[in-house]
Amino acid sequence: MIGKVWRHCQAHRISGKTVTLKVKYSDFEQATRSRTVNVPVSSGEDILEIANQLLTSVAPFRKPVRLLGVTLSSLTPIASMAKGQLLLEL
Repeated sequence: MIGKVWRHCQAHRISGKTVTLKVKYSDFEQATRSRTVNVPVSSGEDILEIANQLLTSVAPFRKPVRLLGVTLSSLTPIASMAKGQLLLEL
């Protein structure tokens, strides 16, 4: 699933700062967790690491899961990342 998200980003030359994990249970309840990082993710492994951290906040599952989803948002063109924009730590 994460590989598919990252391949889409590479194909469209975009990346993002917010990884969201959505868990939908068999009774149609859902849990959504997200994390925003300071700089756009640079690989599928970055997404996987963040998604695993988010998954630990809802695991072990209380009931059967019917759907898991991972999204990347706060998108930015990859070309703008290469310009070396400086971060201002506040």
